[in-house]
Amino acid sequence: MPRMIADRPLLRMTSELGKVMAAARAREQAGERVLHLERGEPDFDTPPHIVEALAAAARAGETHYPDQRGTLAVRQTLCEKLARENRIVCEPDDVVLANGGTHALFLVFQALLGAGDEVLVLSPHWMAIPKLVAFAEGARMRTLTAYLDLLEGRLDPAGLADRLRAALRPETRGIYINTPNNPTGAVLTRAELEAIAEVAIERVLWVVSDEAYEHLVFDGATHVSIASLPGMAERTISVYTFSKSYAMTGWRVGYMVAPPALRAVMGPLLAFYTTHGVFPSVQSAARAAVLGPQDAVEAMRRAYQERRDLLLAGLAGQNAIRVPAPRGAFYAFANVRGALQGRDVWGLVDAWLELGVAVLPGTAFGPEHGEWVRLSLATRREDVAEAAARLRQHVTALAR
Repeated sequence: MPRMIADRPLLRMTSELGKVMAAARAREQAGERVLHLERGEPDFDTPPHIVEALAAAARAGETHYPDQRGTLAVRQTLCEKLARENRIVCEPDDVVLANGGTHALFLVFQALLGAGDEVLVLSPHWMAIPKLVAFAEGARMRTLTAYLDLLEGRLDPAGLADRLRAALRPETRGIYINTPNNPTGAVLTRAELEAIAEVAIERVLWVVSDEAYEHLVFDGATHVSIASLPGMAERTISVYTFSKSYAMTGWRVGYMVAPPALRAVMGPLLAFYTTHGVFPSVQSAARAAVLGPQDAVEAMRRAYQERRDLLLAGLAGQNAIRVPAPRGAFYAFANVRGALQGRDVWGLVDAWLELGVAVLPGTAFGPEHGEWVRLSLATRREDVAEAAARLRQHVTALAR
């Protein structure tokens, strides 16, 4: 029988998030109450003016084949946003809309990676990255621990640059970064990004900059786009999504800005031959999101920071669950070494499910994170507080 694409190991990779969500759903169907700290989706509704923009566009007939890159109007709007907020200067032809940030990253890795190429991924990393890289036939990824050391002050910019240089191989084609970071909540500072840029320029590397959580920063932290640094615009592909900032997960719209050298590839070939563009009415809604009032974005950001503070306060005063304070995104990455008590992290996840608290094992973000779990703040503040109280009570009782 001929070899099928379905024989590829990639297509047998399981989803740890799917496993946890299925177990939580089974408990709910049995009548149990589960506090969902495993999900990565905003629990807010899309702001009404964005919904109305979609309806108006559809009624106006924006339902036909789109320009595979995105309409000129939305790409011009995004160029203005990128210049204003991200300090990235580009032309409309450098911007390509995608069906969400995941699709954009898929296109990026297809454009950059070939057989034998490698991308160095700063870790912990978003759980989809290994699969997205693996879809580039013959390409590989390696991880480099960074975000937790940076978040907790164990690594300075010079040390980060040295760590990067030591990790590079002849086949390394680029570096993938994610700031604000899922799952740790680390926000890379300008100095840390300058260290990455120094190495990328020195070694002639691409940088893939995943900025999905760009508007969700806490405690006065500032989001900086690495493509805005000197010498980086021509070697960086920056990826954005409307899913997190505007609670538009189901709308499936994101975008990327790439150097002019990739114009002939990103839109005409990759975007066209994967999805033939984004639904035109959704593009108009995305434009309304950027041009319209931003008060809902700020309200969601404040809510996530309030939930973060509730979680940290609820877990204070015990040593079994240690949470480095996240500075962005809507997650906390918790070290649970003191709570494992001889179990692996999946044993802990199962035990916490019995308490009615669903979390995601740290191994979803790299196999080296078996003593960590991710706690999502994208759920009601009351549920965050109750989950923290249940976990605190549980680990306190075990310590007696």
